[in-house]
Amino acid sequence: MTALPLGRQPQAQAWRPAPHRLVLAIVLILPLALSFGSLAGLAIGRIAAPLTSYRDQRLAEIASDLGRVDGDYLLASGDSHVVRWRAREFCGLPVVNAGVDGATADDTNALLAQIALPRPPRAIILTVGTNDANRKRFRDTPDAVTRFRQGFRPLLRRLSHTADLVVVTGLPTIDVRQVEGFSAGAATAITESAEASCRASPSCRIAKSFSTDDALTDGLHLADYERAYDRIAPALCTALAGGRPPSPAASQNADAGRP
Repeated sequence: MTALPLGRQPQAQAWRPAPHRLVLAIVLILPLALSFGSLAGLAIGRIAAPLTSYRDQRLAEIASDLGRVDGDYLLASGDSHVVRWRAREFCGLPVVNAGVDGATADDTNALLAQIALPRPPRAIILTVGTNDANRKRFRDTPDAVTRFRQGFRPLLRRLSHTADLVVVTGLPTIDVRQVEGFSAGAATAITESAEASCRASPSCRIAKSFSTDDALTDGLHLADYERAYDRIAPALCTALAGGRPPSPAASQNADAGRP
């Protein structure tokens, strides 16, 4: 048997890529790395960029609708009750819906201050106050009314300076069995406060659109807003046609007899 010599065994040499292989690898990998870096940077930029708020989206939508109006129009303003009214035409005029979900009277006033109208609307339909009856916003019913009044009075002044006719619709009845956090009593007191302010304004009319027998979907919102707002058509359309609009007191008395 032949003995192997003792001592250190020779080490294998490390593999080194041939120069042409190294160049080829760089050519293939570098574009991929640059592309990945660009995509990652774009993704990070999107994450870091501030998201557009719902309010900003609504302002953009309202501005777009106003830009498409040619001639006379009606402006509907207020909270989600207005947003869910899908009418595009009323009393023979196009309707621009400027409602905002969750808006209070103060919110509505602030939003309208940011809207540039192409020309004054023939009339403004206003439904606001339900979110002012959210218990998170007040201590008791008198406090709710005070807070609402502080936002509603300047709102009504703004609208009265914008259009010759402002129609205040009142509020739907709140079913506290279906929804938590809202006060039906505060909503009723807020409606009374809005109507009192409306009577003191020559350009404001009360034309209630909501009834106690209106079906609700969630304790707050109606199942049929078209039917509800159609109730204000006689008073509003007559006024727009050139007839003498009913006085606030007469309108309130007429509405009192409705179911």
